[in-house]
This record gives sequence, C-alpha cells and structure tokens, in this order.
Amino acid sequence: MSQHHTMRSSRGRSLKGKDRLIVALDVSTHEEAIDLVNRLDNVSFFKVGLRLFMAGDVLGFIKKVQERRNNEGGVFIDLKISGDIDNTVKDFVKACSALDVKFITLVEAALTVMTVNTIRAAKEARGTANYPRILMVPLFSSLDADDLIDRDVTGHILARGQAMLDQGCDGLIVSGDAIGPCRERFPDVDIVSPGIRPSWSPVDDHKRTSTPGAAIRSGADYLVVGRPIIDAENPRDAAARIIGEIDESLA
Repeated sequence: MSQHHTMRSSRGRSLKGKDRLIVALDVSTHEEAIDLVNRLDNVSFFKVGLRLFMAGDVLGFIKKVQERRNNEGGVFIDLKISGDIDNTVKDFVKACSALDVKFITLVEAALTVMTVNTIRAAKEARGTANYPRILMVPLFSSLDADDLIDRDVTGHILARGQAMLDQGCDGLIVSGDAIGPCRERFPDVDIVSPGIRPSWSPVDDHKRTSTPGAAIRSGADYLVVGRPIIDAENPRDAAARIIGEIDESLA
C-alpha cells in the first residue's frame, strides 16, 4: 500500500459539479484568458498551462484570477515540471504556495531517480502548507496502447501511479478507461481527469477520452475541460451543460 497520505484528500469533501469542473485557459494572451474568466462566472476553478506561461508574468495573472473569484475556487498550474534541479522545483512550488495555488503537475521523468528527486523537492518546498497539491501524470491522454511496448494501458498507469504515490505525491492525472481501475486501487487520492469530451464535442487530439458523466461515475474527482468550453459559441452555457451532467452523475 502507498505511504503517501500526509494530507487529507479532496475525497473527504462533498463536491458539487461547479467545484469539480476545471476550465483549461488554453489561450495565448492574458486578455483572452481574463475575458473567459469574466464570462465564465459559473466556474470557479481554472487551469493555467504553457501557452499562458509563455505570455509572461503568470504569477501576476494568477493574482488577477484569484481577485475575480475572491479567493474562492482555485487555480491549477499545469506546467509538468520534472527532472529539473531541486532548487528550480522548490522555487516554483514556493511561489505557487504563496499564491494558494490548489494543484500543480509534475510529470514522470524517464529515470526513476528524477521522479523521486522532483517529488521530494516539491514536498520540501511546500513544507507544512496545505497547497499546492502535487499531481503526477502516469500517461498522457494523447497516448494509448499503440504507444506502449506492452500495449497494456491500464497496467502501465496503475504501476506508474503506485510508484509515484509511494514517493509521496498527492494525486494522479488519469483519463479514459483507466479512471475506474485507479479509483479502485487508490480509493483515497485525488484523481483529476483530462481528455473530457461531452457527447456533443469532437475528441480533438485525445486518444483516451471520457464524457463528463462517465468520468465522474468511474471515480474522478475533478474534470479538466478546455476546447469544448472555450471554443463554444457561448462558453458559459457549455460550462453549465457540463456542470449539469456532473451533478446528474453525482445524484
């Protein structure tokens, strides 16, 4: 069994649909992103990725998002930092902690020692703070059995996930059919699921997808949704449809 339970998981809280939806602000400028945040007044949780990071002053942008939500909800920084020197990882985590960022991703490195060192450095930097929670990525949702030598996607994710949790991360990024087996194997950890595509949306570049309802019923805690919302004619209505589907599945 994993020995990583140093923090209380979100599994212990009653989360509604509006709490579980994380909208990926996959746009190129802060102006576009803030416009989306303003329009999506029914959403409280947002993901900031590499595109916004490249726009500069990402920490200043996060402060603006927090101000617009009166520090309710959360921010998820998805830069998948791993394998860098410990001081770089620590500086990143400390900055996120100071801003009360809720989630950050650390992606598995090719070498086990790099994964171990990255998680250790992140936990040392967080110290006794509650956030950010450290999420690891066993396998990207853009990959499937064709990309693995043994072609066993679920087995690969369970094994990698167990190793990451044993090293002390707080949760996993898991998509598609692997959500259910991961929830069964890891009942108390945070599971955040990308590759979410409603029935009315194209799958884009994700190979392992799930509808919002299916992901929640399989055991996901949070759903990351980008293009189906931000590319919609009315992003707020698209978010509302997804939140409604989540709440129906929870019921």
